[in-house]
Amino acid sequence: MFAEVKRLNKGIVTKLAIATAIAVGVVIVTMFITVARPKHTQFCAKCHNNILFNNACKKSSPGDIACIECHTHENKGAAVMAVEIRDGHCTTESCHPLGKLSAKAVSYKKTKPFQHKTHAEKFDENLTLRCTSCHANLKGNKHFETDVNTCNICHFMNTTTPLYSQNRKPISDCVLCHGHVEKTREIYGKTFKHDLYEENERVDCSDCHFKIVQGDGRVDKKSCYRCHKDVSDTFDNASDMHSAHIDRHKVACTSCHDSLIHAWVNAGDKPDGDDYDSQSVKANYKVQELIMMGKSGAGIEGEPDPMYLATLHCSACHKDKQGYANVKPDVCNNCHEKGFDKILTEQMRFVTSRMRLLKTLLTKAKRQYNAGTSKGIQEAEMNYTLIKKDGSLGVHNIKYVKYLLDYSITNLQQVMKETL
Repeated sequence: MFAEVKRLNKGIVTKLAIATAIAVGVVIVTMFITVARPKHTQFCAKCHNNILFNNACKKSSPGDIACIECHTHENKGAAVMAVEIRDGHCTTESCHPLGKLSAKAVSYKKTKPFQHKTHAEKFDENLTLRCTSCHANLKGNKHFETDVNTCNICHFMNTTTPLYSQNRKPISDCVLCHGHVEKTREIYGKTFKHDLYEENERVDCSDCHFKIVQGDGRVDKKSCYRCHKDVSDTFDNASDMHSAHIDRHKVACTSCHDSLIHAWVNAGDKPDGDDYDSQSVKANYKVQELIMMGKSGAGIEGEPDPMYLATLHCSACHKDKQGYANVKPDVCNNCHEKGFDKILTEQMRFVTSRMRLLKTLLTKAKRQYNAGTSKGIQEAEMNYTLIKKDGSLGVHNIKYVKYLLDYSITNLQQVMKETL
């Protein structure tokens, strides 16, 4: 009996030994494949077949670059592929050494040459960038490319403490990226030359170019729930947040920050009519905006004033940016030729005299004629009210205001003749 039991146990042990050997063999083979095979891009492509490796790498072909050369190994015992890409992998001598990156500026679109050395520094509050902060997979045709949204967030986000460049200029300063602009444009028979205004130290870029940044790039707590179950206690500490997400992990800036767009907005892109909503001025300055657009007058189809075509901001003339009320005449000479303030003063006097005449004619016409049934009187009164509400005496659009006054005065004089 004991012999039979011993024989059975021996058989079980043998089977267990064989099973163990097979299991160990499978583990060894799996580890070998995990460690060795990812060195070949074709192995990864069996699952990640939607990735097209296409970049400006100096190696002879994409086949020379193995996925494992860039992607971090999270497991020290076995090389497990991960999405993390450390700066050390990018800046190896065979790829993009820091010395070469810092030595030469890179041309990017139509901006000033980009300097890697100014972006690779250690910044306060753990705001230091990683290579993958700017170079990311944008789910396009390239495996990774420059993410301009990251540029926008860093340069234009509203912060309590202003950020400065090496030369102590705010990083939102236009001239950091935009250099000399050679552009001319014919306006009212005169040639506008952009470079002349670049040299004028009394004129800021924002005097003419406004509403070029849309959004604030802030972080909404709701964004945290995309990855986390709870919002961290250190949410309001930018340093801790950047340390966890940027320094220790490759998290795209756009994953947390709200979208922020930096682009040119053409005057013609603005909607018309009662639904018009401009962020350039407060709601109670809608009349002034419409006058500059050459709209809302009765009987006359106007055209935009040159200041409107140039997207001139109210603060270019109204230096009291809170009220947009007071204007010193000599401020005109900042953009126009010397003595333009005197020309403008004469135009304002002319408009004032024409407004007096229009008011007088309106009063007489209403006495002699049924204003409710006269189109000429109705239009004249609408135009008089519009110009008066504008309050600029033609400055906002001198051509359009003159047309409105001439049209209204002529019509009223005709009405007066018909009643005689």
